[in-house]
Amino acid sequence: MSETKIKCVVCGTQTEEAKDITLTSMVQGREIVITRLTGTRCPNCGEQYVDAESSEKALEIAGKFRKPTIVFKRKITVSGGRRVLGIPEEIDRALGKKENADIWLEGDKIVAEVY
Repeated sequence: MSETKIKCVVCGTQTEEAKDITLTSMVQGREIVITRLTGTRCPNCGEQYVDAESSEKALEIAGKFRKPTIVFKRKITVSGGRRVLGIPEEIDRALGKKENADIWLEGDKIVAEVY
């Protein structure tokens, strides 16, 4: 860990290096505890700040606890020279009259945010 000078945002005291930070978070209604993170800690009030490497590690671990509520399997077909993926009726009903979507790739997953 590189030496980083950070003043505590709570009390203004200079923080000190910490190699034993523990984060507790809620992921989809389940409490997860992530230990052995690094960063800095305020010696006065105990406020903790994880470094970039530990932040990435915590996000990666938390991501493993996120599971889709419902998974539908669909074939990708071709219509008019374009690949088409049908939206299951149950999802279509749940979306109501929403007609716009932002779509992006995450690795080999297609992600859609509908609004």
